[in-house]
Amino acid sequence: MMQLRVLALLAPLTLAACGGAQEAPTARDDAQWDQAMTAGKSAFDLGRYSVAISQYRRAASLALLRDDGVAASEAGYDLAVAQLAADQPQDALQTLQAARQAAAARGDTHTASFDLVQAAAFYRLHNTAQSIDAAERAVGDSDQALAGRAALIMGLAADDAGNSAALQRANTVLQGFKKPLPRSVQAGQAEIAARVALSSTPATALGLAKHAAELWRDEASYRDMSRALALGGTAASRMGDTAQAKSLWARAAQSAAMQASDEAQGDAATLAHGAISRGNPHTAQSDAALWSQQAGGVLLHPFEKPKTN
Repeated sequence: MMQLRVLALLAPLTLAACGGAQEAPTARDDAQWDQAMTAGKSAFDLGRYSVAISQYRRAASLALLRDDGVAASEAGYDLAVAQLAADQPQDALQTLQAARQAAAARGDTHTASFDLVQAAAFYRLHNTAQSIDAAERAVGDSDQALAGRAALIMGLAADDAGNSAALQRANTVLQGFKKPLPRSVQAGQAEIAARVALSSTPATALGLAKHAAELWRDEASYRDMSRALALGGTAASRMGDTAQAKSLWARAAQSAAMQASDEAQGDAATLAHGAISRGNPHTAQSDAALWSQQAGGVLLHPFEKPKTN
């Protein structure tokens, strides 16, 4: 199983085949299915989420054609992840429902990865209660990267909802993982610990939030990095350090603004195939606007050439 990346984005993964006996030919062996999955991953890695969605949808349909439950689960998961990356959480939930039904009909009951994406989709839709419930089902998975991401999402949703019990549960899960840990899990540990400490010891929360931001940056998880920087701004503000708070909020705002600009750019090489984009920039734009306001106003695109009339 490929290690999950942390996105605000999740990454497509390959579900591991089970058993020692040689399996009968399935959609996994079908050249068209393999081509669609490969093309979907390549498009996803380049941020061409509309292309990835189209390819994964085709792969899922081919898996059903061959009545291959494992391949249907894999393609359905990847399709939902691509939809979530493109800021289409409602579509991702519909895909997950279809993938669960296809898997269940073929005897596949291991759905922790589905629960993880479902938790992320509900969180994106601001449905914190259902996000926490879905994440809770995934935190016990044996894959620490998957369980760590689920605990992070549970902690974020709990913090937004003011659910201290769920926030503490997420922190307990994250702190209980055995080392060595993927950097993404370390970042989640630091960020959720910072959120736990924020109300009582903001100085501790500030240090943890900064550490989390550095780890997210090293993972190239810039949405997560921006969120951790903004959390640091809140901690500094509660300490009475207005200057540092504004600096951290400004940094978070500028990074989010760059993300929005990047996501809004069309892919010129593939525009002939339809409305191809890198995703919906709305979420990053909203974050940038909020953090800029908290910073007292900041130039979000300082290196862009000034527009002339």
